Amino acid sequence: MDRGNQGTNNASTADAVKALLMLRSEMVQREARMSAAFDERMQALAQQVTQVRSDIAGLVGGASAQIAREAKDAVSPVATEYGRAVSATSAHLQGANRMVWLWLGAAASILLLVLLVGWAVLGYYRRELSQAKDELARYENAVPVMQAFAASDAIICDGRICINPDSAAKSQADNRQYRVAKPRP
Repeated sequence: MDRGNQGTNNASTADAVKALLMLRSEMVQREARMSAAFDERMQALAQQVTQVRSDIAGLVGGASAQIAREAKDAVSPVATEYGRAVSATSAHLQGANRMVWLWLGAAASILLLVLLVGWAVLGYYRRELSQAKDELARYENAVPVMQAFAASDAIICDGRICINPDSAAKSQADNRQYRVAKPRP
């Protein structure tokens, strides 16, 4: 029995080893299939990541181009209006500039005209003042003569002075041909 047991034991050990080897072989095959499936999935995942990256790049590129286009479309009317407003303001400023220069020219012309008229009026009054000074000097020179005439007993006869001489007064002048008039009564 021992041999019979031993033979069955050997057969069962051999069967167990075969079963273990088959199990190991199946596990190695399963591991190889799993590794292959894992590699396939990793490769598919890498392809999907690459695809997602290119999709994102396309979206971002397309979005940036679209954003730029939409921004240009949105800003274009504002820029056009701004350009028109700047042109209109520039035209108004040029008109105002011309108006300012016209006003300055008119003011300078008026000032020049006032200065010329003032110079002419000043010249006229200077001449008048000079004539008045000459006349005043003549009058001032005539004052002593008129005072003497008024103080003397004298009259005007045929455009000359006629006097009533003072017989007690001495003769005057270089040749003693003149006599003093009597004082007026």
